[in-house]
Amino acid sequence: MRRNVEAILRPSESLILLTDTDITSEGGYGRRWLAVTSQRLMTFPDGGGKPDAGFALEEIEKVTPVNLVGQMALEAESEGRKVELLRCSNSLSSRFARVAKSLNEAHKEERPPEFDLEEEETRICPNCGRLLPEKGSFCPACLKKTRVLARFWKYLSPHWPKLALVSVLIVATTAINLVPPYMIKILVDDVLQGEGGTDLLLLLVLGLAGLRVASMGAGIARGRVTAWLGAQIVHELRFDLYQSIQSLSLRRYDKTQTGSLMARLTSDTQRLNWFFIDVGTFFVPNLLQLVGICLVLFLMDWRLALLVLVPTPAVVLLTMWFYRRLHSLYHGLWQRSAKMRSTAQDTISGIRVVKAFTQEPEEIDRFGDKSLDVYRASGTAESTWATSYPLISFLTMSGSLLLWYFGGMRVIGEQISLGELMAFFGYIGMFYGPIQMLTRMTDWINRAFTSAQRLFEITDADQEVYEDPDAQPLDDPEGAFSFEDVHFGYVKDKPVLKGMDVEVEPGEMVGLVGKSGVGKTTMINLICRFYDVDEGRITLDGTDIRDIRLRDLRRHIGIVPQESFLFNGTIAENIRYANPDADRDDVIEAAIAANAHGFIMRFPDGYDTRVGERGARLSGGEKQRISIARAILHDPKILILDEATSLVDTETESLIQEALARLVKNRTTFAIAHRLSTLKNASRLLVIEDGKRAEFGTHVELLAKEGTYHKLVQMQSKLSAIKAVDG
Repeated sequence: MRRNVEAILRPSESLILLTDTDITSEGGYGRRWLAVTSQRLMTFPDGGGKPDAGFALEEIEKVTPVNLVGQMALEAESEGRKVELLRCSNSLSSRFARVAKSLNEAHKEERPPEFDLEEEETRICPNCGRLLPEKGSFCPACLKKTRVLARFWKYLSPHWPKLALVSVLIVATTAINLVPPYMIKILVDDVLQGEGGTDLLLLLVLGLAGLRVASMGAGIARGRVTAWLGAQIVHELRFDLYQSIQSLSLRRYDKTQTGSLMARLTSDTQRLNWFFIDVGTFFVPNLLQLVGICLVLFLMDWRLALLVLVPTPAVVLLTMWFYRRLHSLYHGLWQRSAKMRSTAQDTISGIRVVKAFTQEPEEIDRFGDKSLDVYRASGTAESTWATSYPLISFLTMSGSLLLWYFGGMRVIGEQISLGELMAFFGYIGMFYGPIQMLTRMTDWINRAFTSAQRLFEITDADQEVYEDPDAQPLDDPEGAFSFEDVHFGYVKDKPVLKGMDVEVEPGEMVGLVGKSGVGKTTMINLICRFYDVDEGRITLDGTDIRDIRLRDLRRHIGIVPQESFLFNGTIAENIRYANPDADRDDVIEAAIAANAHGFIMRFPDGYDTRVGERGARLSGGEKQRISIARAILHDPKILILDEATSLVDTETESLIQEALARLVKNRTTFAIAHRLSTLKNASRLLVIEDGKRAEFGTHVELLAKEGTYHKLVQMQSKLSAIKAVDG
């Protein structure tokens, strides 16, 4: 495509950008191309040829991304009219939003446009062009089953001694199991029909008993070693998965339901455990047994051996067809099951809200719809399996019918002995059993591969908050912060902060003020590096926070959130969470400073009182004071107060304000509050409007300006007066 575009360039023209979209000019899914040169912007159909639209860059005044239902359009404005350039699905919206931004900046600064799409392009699968689930992760559509198996070698290789022992036991068990049918031939030909006598009969019976005991012992040993080995490997895989879950970015958490992660951590890892056990206990031994039986049968009588194998091609082809069908069906079933679990978990977690708004019937209907989806998917998958297993079993057993007839004819014709035919039937009983087991393994393998893909999707996901290998340590920060032309949006084409510039002195308490959605909490998220800025930078004591070790940065930040989260443990454990090495005296001292010691001691168990799920046994104010005690024990240099008193009554608020007054001393503090009265102790107030700094100064200075802050104060005063009258 690049050659086709370059072929139509003018002599003085150079190609700057060539990128593709996934919606055609007719509105259907397909490829279309956007080319930007030093002079023009053009769009092309896939395959090249003449451009179907073109504009001189100097004629384009503005390029705007327009969000539509399920897609986005890119519009160019020229001489007062708007022209649609192209459309793309939402998966490519961030790419073309950056294209629009680069074109607008170039027009504003009267320079050629510059594009940097490297970050977005890393999320495109190089094979199929699909958008990857995460940067650096695998493409589910292109993943090969052999690659999944190869990845397990990372977990298998450290345990090679146990693997070797299991392999030896499998070979030994297989060899032992191949002997008894041949001993039946000796029993029939040499004892029952020959002159072997009772001594040979006794010897054969004792030999068979010894073989059975040896087979049992080897089988028990193999099963026990396989069970422990499988459990250990899955433990390591589960541990790596949990580490990956802990290090996932908040962006990933924003779009992944908790129930889906829990399903990966529990159900999928357990399914892999069963798979490892099944492989060591059934799959490999049965596969070796099949190979061994085939060798013995061909050595005994190759003609009868071929009859036994007649149904095998049909069995293999049918198994492969069902394999593909079942893989798709079970994958869809597990997706629907995860959605059902997530729906139930969300409803149960928020049961108080459900009951408060009498939404039980709606939630029951919502869960019923999800459960119905699981029922339909499960019925389709299981009925397909219920059809495949009997059909394959019938085909595998049809070989014995051929053996009865043609084998019987060879015995009548005295071409083989009766003992050989009996041995053949003994081996056939051992042959078709593994065949049926291996057909069942397609079900287990399908489930295991789907689970493995789901696990690797999480373990392969890159952290979007990236730590530089050369990041600097942070020992004792002063606490001076600077926002330098910071741009950020949770969705790339919908910025929240649009060029934030502000400097905060060490030890200063800055109140963040503004309407909902202007970027107050976003600033806090960026300070903590829960997300990274899209443009600009944030510095701490003159150093870009992206150049500071992430663990060191957060170790010096303490957060008192609007709604305190407490773990299901004791009060002491929740306070000590910020500093696990703190002793009981330190915990009590922090609780006293947070005005929490009094209500704690009113509980029969004091500091050993269990708070319940999410702190259900405590009131909102009590939980908030526990959260403040936790922050005090953490002893951070930088403090963040996110609506710390918004959910409590006036009396409790005064206790919390008193505790906060102790907490903010000698700390750089960022405080968010909608009630401006709670920011009376702030050194300065930052008024944010439309993602930018509108005003910055003391309470008195901002009132004197009679600007945005003055309007907010007047508005809240009027609301307070209305509430007082309503009384």
